[in-house]
Amino acid sequence: MKLYLILLAMVLPTMGCAQRTADISKIKSVNYNAGTRGFYINIEINEENIIVERSREGDNSINKPFTDEKWQRIVTLISEFDVRKLNSMASPSTKSQVDAAAIAHLEIETGNHRYSCSFDHGNPPQPLKRLVAYMLTLSESIE
Repeated sequence: MKLYLILLAMVLPTMGCAQRTADISKIKSVNYNAGTRGFYINIEINEENIIVERSREGDNSINKPFTDEKWQRIVTLISEFDVRKLNSMASPSTKSQVDAAAIAHLEIETGNHRYSCSFDHGNPPQPLKRLVAYMLTLSESIE
C-alpha cells in the first residue's frame, strides 16, 4: 500500500507538466497587438516568419524570415508560464479602460487551441513580461 502511495505521489505532480509541455511543443504562432486612436502595432510570429504592421491599413507591413534560434527563444519564454492559464491572467492595471493606455492583446496558438490575454500596452501580467519585451524588441530590430 505504501508503495502505491509513493508512486502516486511521484506521478501526479508530473501529469500537469506533461500537458503543459505538450501544448508548448505544438506552438504554431504568437501574436501581439496593441492600439489606440493614434497608435497601432501588430506582431505575428511563427516558426518561419515575423510580420510587423504599424498601420491598421496594412500598408506598412514588414515580413521577414524568422531564425530557428529566435523561434526557440520564443518557445523558451512561453515555457516559463502555463499557456493554458493565459485566458485567466489578470491585467495588472486598467488604464486602457479610460484611454490612458493602449489596450494590448497576446494570443498564442497551439495545436488545437488559442489562448489569449488582454492588458495595458507596456504593462503585461508578470509571467508575460519577458515574452512581450522580446517580441517588441524583435519588432524594432527588423525595420
